[in-house]
Amino acid sequence: MSRFFNRWGHWLLVGVGLAALGAALLFNAHREHSRIEAAERERLTTQSKVIEDNLARQLTAINLSLESIMAELPSWQGSAAGREEAVRNLKTLDAAMPSVRSFLVLDAHGSVTLSDLAELVGRDLSQREYFQTAVRSLNPKTLYVSSPFKTVLGNFVITVSRVFFDKGGKFAGVVAASVDPVEIQILLSSVRYTDDMRLRLLHGDGKVFVVEPALADVLGRDLSASSSFFSHHVKSGAPLNYFNAASVSTGDERLAVLRTIAPPELAMDKPLVIAISRNAEALFAQWHRDIRNQILSYALLVLLSVAGLLFLRRQSAQQRLNSQRLKLATAAAGVGIWEFTLATRTYHWDDAMYTLFGLDPKNANARNDDWHQLMLPGELERIKDATRAVLRTGEGFDLTFRIRRPDGQLRFMRNRAALHDEGTGHYTRLIGTTVDVTERMRREDELRIAATAFECQEAILVTDANQLILRVNRAFTELHGYSAEEVLGRSPRLLQSGRHERSFYQAMLAELESAGAWQGEVWNRRKSGEIFPEWLSITAVRNDEGLVTHYVATQTDITQRLAAQDEIKSLAFYDPLTHLANRRLLHDRLHQDVVHARRHPQQLALLFVDLDRFKPVNDAYGHKAGDELLQAVAQRLQACVRESDTVARIGGDEFVVLIPGIASAQDAVGVAQKIHDALKQGFSISDGHTLSISSSTGIAIYPEHGQDEAELMAHADAAMYQAKTTGRDRFVLYQAGA
Repeated sequence: MSRFFNRWGHWLLVGVGLAALGAALLFNAHREHSRIEAAERERLTTQSKVIEDNLARQLTAINLSLESIMAELPSWQGSAAGREEAVRNLKTLDAAMPSVRSFLVLDAHGSVTLSDLAELVGRDLSQREYFQTAVRSLNPKTLYVSSPFKTVLGNFVITVSRVFFDKGGKFAGVVAASVDPVEIQILLSSVRYTDDMRLRLLHGDGKVFVVEPALADVLGRDLSASSSFFSHHVKSGAPLNYFNAASVSTGDERLAVLRTIAPPELAMDKPLVIAISRNAEALFAQWHRDIRNQILSYALLVLLSVAGLLFLRRQSAQQRLNSQRLKLATAAAGVGIWEFTLATRTYHWDDAMYTLFGLDPKNANARNDDWHQLMLPGELERIKDATRAVLRTGEGFDLTFRIRRPDGQLRFMRNRAALHDEGTGHYTRLIGTTVDVTERMRREDELRIAATAFECQEAILVTDANQLILRVNRAFTELHGYSAEEVLGRSPRLLQSGRHERSFYQAMLAELESAGAWQGEVWNRRKSGEIFPEWLSITAVRNDEGLVTHYVATQTDITQRLAAQDEIKSLAFYDPLTHLANRRLLHDRLHQDVVHARRHPQQLALLFVDLDRFKPVNDAYGHKAGDELLQAVAQRLQACVRESDTVARIGGDEFVVLIPGIASAQDAVGVAQKIHDALKQGFSISDGHTLSISSSTGIAIYPEHGQDEAELMAHADAAMYQAKTTGRDRFVLYQAGA
């Protein structure tokens, strides 16, 4: 048994160890795969919930609008004034709800009687699905959701509708709203965080309504095939399902989350289904790379283990013969071992010494000093001087010298030696070791190169584990204005701008501790006091025990990049012609100001300003003159208000002025008078003409004329309409019933 173990024991131990390591790698790989999948499912579930919440709010708002229209229908019917009021209200609802393309009221025969789009009035839509479905059911509590259908303009829309009855309980028609996919497209885009992510909003019958990224050939496509994710989801009856299989529509392996959107309070006849998926290959790309690397590393480890064992077995016999010499080599901590007998001035080398110097021991002379011929000029004298010093002082020497081997290679050798007396008290020989330090010298050269690379174009800062600055490069001093002497030994906190909360830096440190790195956008302060944005990347440097010893940070000025982002933001929220706020930004600021006024009881005013006789300007002088006039009007409007007020352009010649924090309605009237007088003055345009226009302005006051944004917008618009109908060239304060 002992003989068996001596022969095969090492192989058995290595085999067991490698097998255990392989099993551990397989287990960890499977666990990591499961963790990635679970984390991605959770993230996709969260994104689908965000979409569900947003769409549920939009559907609820649309349903409330339909109920409001049905409640107002009796007062609108029967008179021209009522019809005009109905159109105004429908337009107001449409303006307040970006997700709705149009509102329709159809009579019992399917003809459009009312709409915010005049071109739809009188059209026969009795064959449309949303009308036929409602007529077949006639359930006043149901919100009917049509399948996606293509409009004459080539856009896909969904129509939601409700039936209504006359006073006698007889079916009187359908009120409907066309849902615009643009806002939903924006919503889906906002939650898409990677290129391989695909989002689809489907009708309950399986037809695709909205897809992100936009793919024209997918819109309207029926995905209700029995093998599709959608079909399995619907059959399950569960509100949320997960799938990890090949997609029927694209054929690629995908991780998908499907969620049914059907708020119970809406009683929808058909639900909507949001499908979010990730490409499995992209999702697990890093995992696959890690597995390949682990397999290669494991294979290399197996090869090295086998090679190492074979090498050890071959060397074992020789190692026993040279055990005493190996002990001396260990004491000297060298590689090649040599002895110099003082009496005979003869060198004794082991095999490693001959290998280091590239010499053949068979050709060595009696004193074995052929290696002297390999020394570069001056090096042999240095060694002889060091040897004399050892004999004189009794202390060892440590010397690095250069040789050129017979094969032409230039090598650096390090000699370390000590006198040996063999217990007699009289030194008889030098025992030493020689190490080839050529690679060490090369690494030192590389360190010098690294030091040069440290002085790159990016600002670099190095701290110790206590976050005290140890070193900075020239780019750092140029970026922040501090000299190296001013920051060494100090904390990087001296760069803080004061813009970030304490929690921001706490989160940064937490991620550094857990992940070993952090990167992101930070606002810092230069020595001059200037605050600027920079992209900061921090990496923790750990020693062999895993303890952090240093932090290395790189910093890049991103002022120009943020300026480009601001320009993009400007295009999204500002009118490109006048540079005033657009409708979207106006609604956002109006919402914020109403919330603020409600929390801190205040008043605010909303002024709808419509230019009189603007169309004749375009007709007579051309659109270029019209654009110049609109730009001049925008400048005068801004000159009439405070910096805290908002001036917006929401249509061709329609402007809105939002004035928060007023003391009374008279403040708003004063601003309206100022605007009215300013716009009455002539406008000079570039072709030499002077143009004269007037304006009609409607004023609504919060909270007197409306408790929310939609009501204020509607009443300001109604007051402006009254100014138009009573002769133009005036401003009117909203009056209920007027």
